[in-house]
Amino acid sequence: MFSRARPRPSLRLPSPSRAVRLCSFASLFLGFGLGFVLFHPHPVALLRRMKAQVALAGGEEAAPGHWGFMRPGVGLEVTHPDQRAEIKRLQSLGYVGGSVPAMGATGTTVHCADLTWPGLRFYASGHAPEASLIDPAGHVLHTWNFSYDDFRRLMPDSTRARLPHDPDMTACWRRAHLFPDGRVLAIFEGHGLVCLDRTGRFLWGYPGPCHHDLAVAPDTTLYVLTRNAQVLPRFHPDKPVLLDYITHLDCQGRVLDTLDLLSAFESSIYASCLDAAKASGDIFHTNTLEILDGTHAHRSPAFAAGNFLISVRELGVVAVVDPKQGTVVWALSGLWSAQHQPTLLPSGNLLVFDNQGHGGQSKVVEIDPLTQQVAWEYTDSQDHPFFSRTCGSCQRLDNGNTLITESDNGRAFETAPDGTVVWEYRNPRRTGPEGVFIAAIMEMVALPVDFRPEWLKQAVPPN
Repeated sequence: MFSRARPRPSLRLPSPSRAVRLCSFASLFLGFGLGFVLFHPHPVALLRRMKAQVALAGGEEAAPGHWGFMRPGVGLEVTHPDQRAEIKRLQSLGYVGGSVPAMGATGTTVHCADLTWPGLRFYASGHAPEASLIDPAGHVLHTWNFSYDDFRRLMPDSTRARLPHDPDMTACWRRAHLFPDGRVLAIFEGHGLVCLDRTGRFLWGYPGPCHHDLAVAPDTTLYVLTRNAQVLPRFHPDKPVLLDYITHLDCQGRVLDTLDLLSAFESSIYASCLDAAKASGDIFHTNTLEILDGTHAHRSPAFAAGNFLISVRELGVVAVVDPKQGTVVWALSGLWSAQHQPTLLPSGNLLVFDNQGHGGQSKVVEIDPLTQQVAWEYTDSQDHPFFSRTCGSCQRLDNGNTLITESDNGRAFETAPDGTVVWEYRNPRRTGPEGVFIAAIMEMVALPVDFRPEWLKQAVPPN
């Protein structure tokens, strides 16, 4: 007869108190955080960034203008054989003080002279209402500066009273255009357009709700994106929507005509693009305006001379508007997200800065606008991180290279067709506490090689 074994008493440990659990979790979290900081490749930059983020979260006043947190770069991009040869030569010397720029290097940080576009570059910086002209070596040849306060002061009394003052929106120029004679057009985002001479002297101003982009027509008149908020019951019964327009100005800033982009979509066969519109707020956020020259009208009548190529970020649409008909005659979406700067190339292809369509990252893509076949693209990689959430631009150069403005990170770079970075410029302008913010490069434009006007020659350093 088998006897029944007694059950063993279970060995139970007392449950930890809530306080003990919280302390354990906090210790684990702090240990992980400390380890992350200590083993981070750039712990000082990381701590400064964290400090700034905490300050902003706590309601401290942010720096004016358009800026971003400085992202540690990868130093000098040693990708071209000439670069590797030069580093090898430097390292063979008896004493080398350093052959790679320190982290945080600014100005021109990569320059393969034989492969880089030799022309000058013009850009607006997010730290102040100014734009600069530089050479490929990064030397500043000329700077224009004009504040929104001065703009308001020079407006007629009746107009000045209606001009709002928004330091966050007017601390820098959203877009600037340089004429060969040194005149500059500059947009105060949402507030106005100013024209300056080469010395920065005020010539005229248009006190309208201009934003994002402008284009100069062959007849020297101007087109600029403008906007207006109103309540439209077909969108929302009581919340306003922000509508975009293309406003035509004469060469002195007087309004000639206005084209309503909502009507242009609604009256077209592309009206279904509006299905993606929000019920209220900024439903368009048009950010690019380009006047077509008719070079590719043989491929499609939509690309006729005088039509407008636009980018409507909130709809994810790149479209062509015929101003004579007042309607959209071509549109394409689904290939990008939050895009900027579409432009028709001499080949007939379309080049687009795709901010967030590459798995949430940025890319620049060249496609056939009629077949949607991808001809070329530049994407980010581990060695060459590339991302701009908000702004950005791209320009195909005559030597086949592509100039890309990674706006939010204050970086512009030129890439060869095979993706090699042959030139890079990091904005030297800083803002915010301890210089933790890098000023955005709103857009950099490469100018023609023969752009060496008389008014600039004295300022150009000798070769």
